[in-house]
Amino acid sequence: MGRSLVNAVLHFLHARARIVMAALALATLAGAPLAAQAQALAEWNPSGTVQSSTPLAPSSVAANVSAGTLALGPEISDPGPFANAFMGTNWPSTAFNAGAYMSFSTTGNLTYTAVVFSLYNNFDGTGNWELRSSADSFASALAAGTFSTISGAGQFISADVSALGTINGTVQFRLYTYNNAGTTNPLQRGIRGTGGGGSGLAVLGVANGGGPPVIAPGIPVPALGVPMLWALMALVGLAAVLGRRRSAG
Repeated sequence: MGRSLVNAVLHFLHARARIVMAALALATLAGAPLAAQAQALAEWNPSGTVQSSTPLAPSSVAANVSAGTLALGPEISDPGPFANAFMGTNWPSTAFNAGAYMSFSTTGNLTYTAVVFSLYNNFDGTGNWELRSSADSFASALAAGTFSTISGAGQFISADVSALGTINGTVQFRLYTYNNAGTTNPLQRGIRGTGGGGSGLAVLGVANGGGPPVIAPGIPVPALGVPMLWALMALVGLAAVLGRRRSAG
């Protein structure tokens, strides 16, 4: 029983480590007061057998925030059930397609900093990703990049969306991929959940009003200053190392 509990704690900390590091790095670099540091406003974590034709409800939402479902856009199809991943197929192999996306939203009086996710396919492939929002009617990219190693746990991506600033209301985000290529199922892309070693999908920022800030779902920010936060990160890193050693053994 004791070993099972240790394993469960290690798995939880390792799965959350990348979201925690992204939020903590943003908060520290910004130099903001501790009470206004970045938190996970909402998270979507595909778990178990997932059928993407059914929109995925958020798995965690911070106080004073509401969030919509993660859903496929009109040009993207459900490839069938996947384990621990919310998947779509028919992503474009050529240029950007405005109808080929996954959408999700958050509502509240929110200051946005980043969107983090693990981009996944069960086979490696390459392509471009782009994140847009309803703030400008999806006219331009908030953040963009390329990907290449997306099998296994997926490729962890942290998209800076601080250009949104503070918005009181609903913001819908759309995640696009295009120029997709690969040897097997190259038009299949999705979000890898923590059960598969990924981070899921999370919107980071500050909820302006009520409730203690958290740096990841279920992990509150202690009121002891930045040194204590970095001590927490050392613990998370140790858990990740121990988890890898246990797996290797």
